Amino acid sequence: MKPHNKFFSTGNRPVVAHRLFCLMVFLLFLFLSGFGFRPADIRNHPESQVVTSTPTPDETIKVPDSGEPIIVAPGNDSRLVSPIHLKFATRPGEDGQIRVDLIGQDNRLIYRSIRDYSSYIDHTILIEQEIPFEVRADESARLQIILENAKGKPIFVTSVDVTLLLIKGTETTGEAPVNPRLVIEQPVPGKTVTGSDLVIKGKIKPYNDTPLVFEVLGSDWHTLISKMITVSIPADRTAFSSFELKLPCKTGSDTPVTIRIHQESKSMITGTVFLWSEKVILNP
Repeated sequence: MKPHNKFFSTGNRPVVAHRLFCLMVFLLFLFLSGFGFRPADIRNHPESQVVTSTPTPDETIKVPDSGEPIIVAPGNDSRLVSPIHLKFATRPGEDGQIRVDLIGQDNRLIYRSIRDYSSYIDHTILIEQEIPFEVRADESARLQIILENAKGKPIFVTSVDVTLLLIKGTETTGEAPVNPRLVIEQPVPGKTVTGSDLVIKGKIKPYNDTPLVFEVLGSDWHTLISKMITVSIPADRTAFSSFELKLPCKTGSDTPVTIRIHQESKSMITGTVFLWSEKVILNP
């Protein structure tokens, strides 16, 4: 009788094969790790993208009095290949964060980064980062910067429309930066407004010809009053269009509110293309 060897036993061949397979998978993982491969590399999810951003305190670049972020590059209507070189100046939102979104023509989220710059609150910073993307054909997209308050509500949105290119050869830099897009003359941000009417006066370089939406929001972020007005787009796109309106806001005591002005998209890519907000106190 031949001695029994459980390792070479016919009855244990599935176990041996399983062990050999596990060993091969382990060795393959070690091999790929040596070349910098990670499981995240195969995920095509916007929030899994690796972003290199460099915040630089810069006193030579000023955020407008309105507080809106300024996209320095790329310009509006630019045509771009991957990766996009984004450059913008801003102050972080109330929560210390800055969000960057790239939205495709079918409203899918191609890319998103959320970075915490809490140590730079109340300081203007210049940020540069590379935004990779993949498309199957040339397509329209929107690149936007979003700042939020401490409750996670958007308080500033600025954006540019771009075309994402599949191959090189027809790139363009687009239009010059719009700085500022909005100038508020009345009321003075952070100040107390007395009386039964809230007068909002200023001028804007409209993003498009959709109405401007004015809202007064309570501390719970519910809309107390709103109004839409139409502004004309000047023949000179670098010129401002003026606006002035009165909103009845009668209160029984000092009431902190947020004034919000925004403009919506008119393209296949839906959503807000520009948003500005500021706090004031309403006094009876």
